[in-house]
Amino acid sequence: MASVFGMGITEILLVGIVILLLFSPKELPAMIRNVARLYGSLRRTAEDFRSQVMEAEELREPFEEIRDAYQGTKAQIAQAQGAARRELAKARLEARMAEQRLKRLAREESTLAPKDPPEGTKTGALKGTETANPVAAAVAATSPDPVTSVPPTKQAPAEPSSPDSPDERGAA
Repeated sequence: MASVFGMGITEILLVGIVILLLFSPKELPAMIRNVARLYGSLRRTAEDFRSQVMEAEELREPFEEIRDAYQGTKAQIAQAQGAARRELAKARLEARMAEQRLKRLAREESTLAPKDPPEGTKTGALKGTETANPVAAAVAATSPDPVTSVPPTKQAPAEPSSPDSPDERGAA
C-alpha cells in the first residue's frame, strides 16, 4: 500500500469523499487552483527567507563558527582515537613480549632445575616443602628460620671513617 503525506489509500478516499460532499464539483477546480497558489506562495516565502539568512554575513558567521568548531572537534576525536589505538597496540606488544620472556625464563628454569632431587633432600623456604627452583632453595637456606629467629637489634649508624683509619691504610 502506498502512503501519501502519511495517509493510506483508504484515508485519501475518505478525504476525497468529504470534500465532494462539502463542495460542489463546479467549485472544486477553482478551489484546487487557490490551494496550489497558496502552497506555492508559502514555498517561495520559505525559500526567500532561507536564502536571506544564508546570505546575511552576521547570520552566516555563527553557522561557519559552529561548522568549524564541529570539524575541529571531529579532527581532535580522530586524533585521540588514533593515539589510543597506537597506545593499545603498544601495550599489547609489550604484553606479548613480557609473556614470551616469561615463557623463555620458564623453559630455562626447567632445563636448569634437577629432574629428581636426591632422596631425603628437602629444599624450600619452609621445612617439609620441596621446590624445583635452585635459586629459591639457596635463598631459603641462607635466610633465618621465621619461627626461631630473633629480630636483629637496632644498631647505631656507622661513623664515617677518617683517612687515617686502619682499614684504609691497610688497603693502600
